[in-house]
Amino acid sequence: MWGLAMHLILLWSILDVNFHSPIIQELPNVPILKDAPAKRLVLFVADGLRFRTFIKTTPTFLKHVMTNKGVWGISHTRMPTESRPGIVAICAGLYEDPSAIFKGWKENPVDFDSIFNQSHYSWAWGSPDIIPIFTKGAKANIHGDSYPSDWQNFDITHGQIWRLDSWVFDKYIDWLREEAYKFKSTDRIIIFLHLLGCDTTGHAAKPYSREYIDNMNYVDRRIEEVVQMTENVFGDNGTAYIFTADHGMTDWGSHGSGSTDETETPLIAWGAGINTFNIRHNIEQVDITPLISSLIGAPIPINSEGVLPWEYLNVTNLKYINHALLNNLKQLTHQVKANCKMNCENNGFADWRERELDMKISTLNKHFETEDSNEILKKIVDAIKLAKKSLLYFRQYQRTRFLIYLSIMWLGWITLLFLKISGSRRPVVHSFTLLIVDIIFAILLITIFIEHKVSGCGNWRLPSYAFLAIISSWLAIRSTITYSIKLKVYNSKYYWMIIAETIVLLATMFVGLTYRSAFSIGMLCTTFAQRVVLKDASNLFLWTALSLAVFPLLPVVEPYPRIYIVLLSVCVVIATVTLKIQSKHRKVAEIFRLVITGLTYLEFVDGRSWISWLILLTTPLYIFTYPTQLKKRMQGIVLGLFCPLVLLSASYEPFFFIFLALHLSCWPHWNMVSIQRHKNPKNLLTMEELLIAAILMLYTLLCFFGTGNMASISSFDPSWTRHFVTVFSPFTMFSLILLKISIPLILIGCTSHTLGYSNILLGVLLLGDCLSLPLMYYVTPQGSWLDIGSAISRFTIAISLPCLIVLLHYLSLPLVTFFPNRFKFYVNLWKKNIV
Repeated sequence: MWGLAMHLILLWSILDVNFHSPIIQELPNVPILKDAPAKRLVLFVADGLRFRTFIKTTPTFLKHVMTNKGVWGISHTRMPTESRPGIVAICAGLYEDPSAIFKGWKENPVDFDSIFNQSHYSWAWGSPDIIPIFTKGAKANIHGDSYPSDWQNFDITHGQIWRLDSWVFDKYIDWLREEAYKFKSTDRIIIFLHLLGCDTTGHAAKPYSREYIDNMNYVDRRIEEVVQMTENVFGDNGTAYIFTADHGMTDWGSHGSGSTDETETPLIAWGAGINTFNIRHNIEQVDITPLISSLIGAPIPINSEGVLPWEYLNVTNLKYINHALLNNLKQLTHQVKANCKMNCENNGFADWRERELDMKISTLNKHFETEDSNEILKKIVDAIKLAKKSLLYFRQYQRTRFLIYLSIMWLGWITLLFLKISGSRRPVVHSFTLLIVDIIFAILLITIFIEHKVSGCGNWRLPSYAFLAIISSWLAIRSTITYSIKLKVYNSKYYWMIIAETIVLLATMFVGLTYRSAFSIGMLCTTFAQRVVLKDASNLFLWTALSLAVFPLLPVVEPYPRIYIVLLSVCVVIATVTLKIQSKHRKVAEIFRLVITGLTYLEFVDGRSWISWLILLTTPLYIFTYPTQLKKRMQGIVLGLFCPLVLLSASYEPFFFIFLALHLSCWPHWNMVSIQRHKNPKNLLTMEELLIAAILMLYTLLCFFGTGNMASISSFDPSWTRHFVTVFSPFTMFSLILLKISIPLILIGCTSHTLGYSNILLGVLLLGDCLSLPLMYYVTPQGSWLDIGSAISRFTIAISLPCLIVLLHYLSLPLVTFFPNRFKFYVNLWKKNIV
């Protein structure tokens, strides 16, 4: 029960630590800036416009602006380079909120402050995926509208992609004609135009295509039109303009990762309050938020991480720039203080940054009017650098503390488990020693509780993890005092070789979770272990092991069927049945079943109506016709599962299953394990069993990654189920694909019954937990969504692997042991006894 609790706590904790929202609500706002240079700001965001294509074929109007009217440069985005995180970074100064993983990355689950909240009035038009982020639950000052979601069609042949952008421009022009006159004298106005055309065209026709460049030029012409119209309507030179993009795009039309084409986007600023020199200045994407706020005099959003790029502002008004930078410093300092408080730290070491920032702000406020503006500028810039470093320190400090506590907790559990399965109780245990240990750990728990209460910190997350770490360590130390290690090895000649083999297998599994080709090395190590350490391996075992080592080196199975490979595997099995099975009736039945399967796969027979389903659903009944003698029943399980696997296959999956079955059928050490069990009456774990546990783990992972089924999400394709169902049915299709992945695993579960299994499964639990410990540090909230998802998957697979093997063991029990005649005999016997 403690082990189950530890696993559940660790699974939850890793998500809680890494994907806890950094957004802190109810931080104080910085003051509104007086005498702002711009009354209103128009923000153009060309979704998916990359800098490389833009700078090579710069459109006419924007090129004129860059040369004569404003400031420009590269806006560096951060992964994930997707639309929602990019737009939020521009408008709120926030990088991706990692807690969005709990919403499937579809939306920001935590409310956040943005430039629109801090404006008097805001209008936004664009994609239905973006605009609702800012208008959902918003105040009356934010107005937004979107076109229908079905307009986002990637079929460029219809020529309708431009209407995504034209609709936005037309909406803004209508607003200028009908409502703009009401707000001529109103300040702090933001107008946001989200332009999705380039992104959609880039996905469909690629970002180097003529269509992509035409779309970019169309956006340029419409920007020129609406800028001219805006100036005519307001006529006060009080409008600032910013043109940028949320992310770029690769040559093959994708985005989300960290290549230069995806992270470099254009940024152009011109109009009221903007420098009129032709200078290039590169910035971080979140820096756009304080730039917008400073231009219109609005408070910077409270959770913004951006630093005002003051070079973009008109330097003739240096005093205003200093006021804006000081506001930026105060806003960052509020975040530093809040993050410091979340760490529940009151000692001087953790708090000196906070005190130094307060001192710098106080000094700047005193000498702001008297000291030279250039000197004030330098001091504020230096103070902002300290604030950024402090904010990063406190966020990383908190995560580091969490991970340290989780590591101590997990190491305590691993130590406890190791002593329980490989140690024996000491004949003499000093109760006084145990009492001292209990008292020390009780004092530690009480100390942490009192310190937390005295600190006045309302955040119980950190103390909770500290309590768990202390309790786990306490149990581990008590077990160390109570038990002595008796990890035996029956083949003392190869003692160090067994240890080395186990470590190497763990290392290859660790690497294989990221690079599947490493499993090939693992299979070669397994072959070596069986031949040298566990002895008596046959030639067939050697050749099948070498064959299995090839599969992780092959390309991931693609959804496009390679019929000839699948049919060749059917022919191989038919030949094997003809040569190996003695019973004529069973031979005929097997060949008939295989031939029907092959004809269905070739689509000479339509299996969707009943034949494919009949083959699948009668598989357990077919297996039960084989006698329960282990060798014959395993033969029936292999042949029974082979036919459904063929109908769900696209390439070399049946051959993987065939080689895996042959390999498992000639494991050389089953008898030796049972003999050792008789020699080990105390049921303690041996080194040989630990090695076998590592090999069993390797085979289980090989079933996942041997054909790439779990290595690549793109290999999950509905075309696999075409012999069962072709009408889109998500639940049925998902169930069939899950069954396909499970078939090799079922074979592993059936094979596990030949082990003296209790100790080996405990060994799997121990090794799986050791494997998950370093993977815990690879789970990260930063990077592309694919990187984050892959890191979570690797950790989850490692920590749930022992549970999976135990589950497979028990689920496969009926396939190995059930026999209808025996069941009938027991039923009759039970009836007679009742009578």
